Amino acid sequence: MIAKRIAKKPDVKDSFAALAYYIAAAGDDGEKLDRLWIAGCDAGGDAADLDAAVAEVESTRRLGPAVDNKTYHLIVSFRPGDREKLSAADLAAVEAAFAEALGFAGHQRVVGTHVNTDNVHMHAAYNKVHPETLKVHTPYKDFFTLSTVCRQLEKKYGLTVDRGMEARGANALGPGARDYEAETWQESFQTHLLGHKQEIVRRALAAATWPALHAALADYDAGIVRRGAGLALMGPNGERMKASALDRALAKARLEARLGAFEPAAPPKGGNDKSPGRGEAPEGGGGTPPAPVRVPPTPRHPYRARPLVRRHPAIARLWERYSGARRPRLAR
Repeated sequence: MIAKRIAKKPDVKDSFAALAYYIAAAGDDGEKLDRLWIAGCDAGGDAADLDAAVAEVESTRRLGPAVDNKTYHLIVSFRPGDREKLSAADLAAVEAAFAEALGFAGHQRVVGTHVNTDNVHMHAAYNKVHPETLKVHTPYKDFFTLSTVCRQLEKKYGLTVDRGMEARGANALGPGARDYEAETWQESFQTHLLGHKQEIVRRALAAATWPALHAALADYDAGIVRRGAGLALMGPNGERMKASALDRALAKARLEARLGAFEPAAPPKGGNDKSPGRGEAPEGGGGTPPAPVRVPPTPRHPYRARPLVRRHPAIARLWERYSGARRPRLAR
């Protein structure tokens, strides 16, 4: 289970009604509504009460302070197979646990679960304005709260355990990789590297030159590039991971102490030294994503965006159908 707050985009006007109707309509391509319920509203708690509930929420918000953002959007993603373990009452209890921990227990909200093949996720739209006090509540450091509640609920309902904030450290996924895996249920490039960590570090320590290090990393479909003041490992999909986050032995200072000043990987024959991703990465992290890194020869341990859960006997067939449905969206 992975829970994430969806931040409001600066150029998008805050609208509880728009979010509530999106949840009720399962607005993304290929999705369908599983269940919908309403909490904290006098108008009622069923889908038939949605219009009246939204009007009630909007009235409450008009009475509250004039702030730009009065909506908290939560998404809780479930692993394939976990939805079947949860009854309608369990789903409501799951949402209530998040609401309580975030400080929204007495707030108005619209909640729905969406299904896309085997990808099930819950949306919750919370009115941050309390219906009685009219004060705006914004959770503080909610990422810790969300992770804690996920671990508690996984244990309570026997759900698949995901990495959380308590796993932070050298083997923790970065925010970008966690989001990628939560949204696609595919292994990220960081997960691929962590799966080969011991052998990558062993071969990196054995490398006596930069070309030898580049060749060793190429076996794992990775390149090492400059990023800001340090170094990053980059995959064929352009995903980057801070090199020292895999292991401190790959920190720029330690590598340069052994191998000398950083040397980018030599481009393949017919390549262009100036080509981004061939040993260099744009600094600052902004702008167009860097081009994928693929240093010859063909990697012996290539990165593949495989499904995260492969225990069910039907997962291969389901994954083929799911990834085929997702591919056009991911390509945009």
